[in-house]
Amino acid sequence: MKKLTLSLITLLSINAYAGGDIIPPIVVPVVPVIVPVDTVDYALGLKIGTLGVGLDLSVPINNQFNVRLNLNGASYSDNSTEDGIDYEYDLDLLTAGVLLDYYPMEGSEFRVTGGVYYNGTELEMCGKPDATTGITIGNINYNATQIGSLNAKVEFDEIAPYVGIGWGNSVKKGGWSFSADVGLMYQGEPEVTLTPIYGPAITNASLQAPIDAEVVREEAELQDTLNDYKIYPVISVGITYTF
Repeated sequence: MKKLTLSLITLLSINAYAGGDIIPPIVVPVVPVIVPVDTVDYALGLKIGTLGVGLDLSVPINNQFNVRLNLNGASYSDNSTEDGIDYEYDLDLLTAGVLLDYYPMEGSEFRVTGGVYYNGTELEMCGKPDATTGITIGNINYNATQIGSLNAKVEFDEIAPYVGIGWGNSVKKGGWSFSADVGLMYQGEPEVTLTPIYGPAITNASLQAPIDAEVVREEAELQDTLNDYKIYPVISVGITYTF
């Protein structure tokens, strides 16, 4: 205690002798530097096209690449004639895609797109015999007492690669903008299943057997006809908004 008191007295004496010129040390506070983080823009788009009505979410990777997620769907009902059979059909479109948009030219909204879709599209068809002409399955004509209807189900590959081109880079601007896409989705050869619904005249397996043989023949012909749809054209237009 005595040493501390002596030190304080000595310091004060020196300060008084020097005319009070001792300058206390200046303490400079350290202020942390906060670097602002750029907000990552993203865009939502609404579109319509051959995949139905769709919703897009676009997020930039860098100046030349965006990732785009989309979901599309629609339902259609109509009539069609395939291999001489009049079908009523229901088409349910359902796709979900992960796409990569590449912008090869700086400042341009032209894009080249590649990616993959989950393809849950299904086609259901129902052919019924005409009251006067019946229905021809394979090489044999049946009337309504023999065949009540011929039901078809068509499915495609669940994983479908996609390539295309388009216009629009909504994450580079604010507010509303226009987008368009043209491309091809490879959904593979269709898998066709035909199921006959027998009429009241077909009462046992021996009468069903020859019909089943013709159904197998018709199934192969229908599958061959639908093979043209293994490559599906994708065309869409829409609007997007950048947040």
